[in-house]
Amino acid sequence: MGAVRDRIETVFWGRPPKDAKERRLLVKLDLVILSYVSLATYLDRANLANAYVSGMKEDVDFQGNDYTYAGSMFTAGYIIGQWPSALILSSGRVPPRVWFPFCVFAWGLLTLGLAFVTTPHQVWGIRFVQALFEASTFSGTHYILGSWYKDHELGKRTAIFTSAAQLGTLFSGLMQGAIISTLDGHSGKAGWQWLFIIDAILTIPIAAYGFLMFPDTPQTVKAFWLSEDERALCLSRLPPTPHAKLTMGLFTSSLKRIVSTWRFYLFTLLFTISATSFEKVGVYSEFSLWLKAAGYATELVDYYPCIFTAVAVVGTYVLTVWTDATGQRFAANAVMYASVALSAILLLAWNIGDGGHFFAYCVGGLGYGGQAINFAWANTMCRDDEVLRAITLSSMNLFSNVWALWYGIVCWPVVSAPKFRNGQIATLVTGAAGVAIAAAIVYCSRRFPPALPSEDEIAAHRAEGGYVEDAEGEKAVEAVAVMPARA
Repeated sequence: MGAVRDRIETVFWGRPPKDAKERRLLVKLDLVILSYVSLATYLDRANLANAYVSGMKEDVDFQGNDYTYAGSMFTAGYIIGQWPSALILSSGRVPPRVWFPFCVFAWGLLTLGLAFVTTPHQVWGIRFVQALFEASTFSGTHYILGSWYKDHELGKRTAIFTSAAQLGTLFSGLMQGAIISTLDGHSGKAGWQWLFIIDAILTIPIAAYGFLMFPDTPQTVKAFWLSEDERALCLSRLPPTPHAKLTMGLFTSSLKRIVSTWRFYLFTLLFTISATSFEKVGVYSEFSLWLKAAGYATELVDYYPCIFTAVAVVGTYVLTVWTDATGQRFAANAVMYASVALSAILLLAWNIGDGGHFFAYCVGGLGYGGQAINFAWANTMCRDDEVLRAITLSSMNLFSNVWALWYGIVCWPVVSAPKFRNGQIATLVTGAAGVAIAAAIVYCSRRFPPALPSEDEIAAHRAEGGYVEDAEGEKAVEAVAVMPARA
């Protein structure tokens, strides 16, 4: 019976640890880390699109490309906040259990402000500042997940996090539909205003939960819900990695290493080019805008995109199960491109009936697997250098948003909705480029392999304890345990 359980767990949740103590520890880590990052991600960010098509456009008097500019202002703030947040998290000076909840609380207050805007310019300003705090979430969480989990544990857990973004969108759509039918007009406020108010209220307990429960990193963990032995096991079970408080000298030497490796350039370029094509349906609100233009009732405009969200969530999980089992991350990129290319071709044809439109938008949801698959890929390929890993992950997110800043205005302006002809053509081109970059990563990983620790070296590291107490009482990996990168 135990063997059957292990096989089932291996398929759906990855290979379980043989050590019973490590198995119990992993359950604890999953319950706390995944629950917090899932609750904290994207609940507020997704709601502007729902509010826009549910009365906010008319009440706030959006004209022309005002909505597109609101998205661009958010992107600008998000870009500016990326590297500072990455440095804060990897500096060893500000605990993640403080930084993450602080950012959640700040963007919750700004979400509340969106309920009382009267002009598009106010929306632009709030979205810009809100993005500075939300910049901590996406790449910061990928960095934290890569810090806590082994390679074969990481993919599905990354999928849980990225799927939470889609479930946040799903929850937002369902909640918006309920608000339209129950709270619209209550106390003199429109339904879209109540959505922002409720979201702001929800962020308060989430921030408090993170501050009390989040375990920081394996090197600095002090969580009250872990025993001393479990805290030691948190570090010893993982590949040997360095840990030190960031200084200017360390930062300078790390930058020199970063600019000399293909991993930084190719992984950054991969997500930069592919994200806007693989995620086109959700990023540019294609489904919602078509439903509104086609004359569907407001409640249906909110509810029907939940089908796309469900496809994105299930597709991400299935693709991640496959890549965890086979390691075929390049092939997964090809599958994702095929799905969004089919979507784009159908929408270029346009006169395909309502059923054809539903299929075209929903099949595009398979492209969302790129977040989990490609960030897990980068995490595993950069194990040998913590600073390289942190900067690469944040740069993937940063430059994808730099790209989106102009790409959305040029190729996906809202005035071209709902057809978005130029956007569909751009998807075919940039998606193909993304697959080519993924192929280049496979080539370089074979031609110039990084010096990642082997399973035997990891086992020896664990058997020897792997770490010592530094002068300040923090657990730090011995320098001799760190393997130099070759590429």
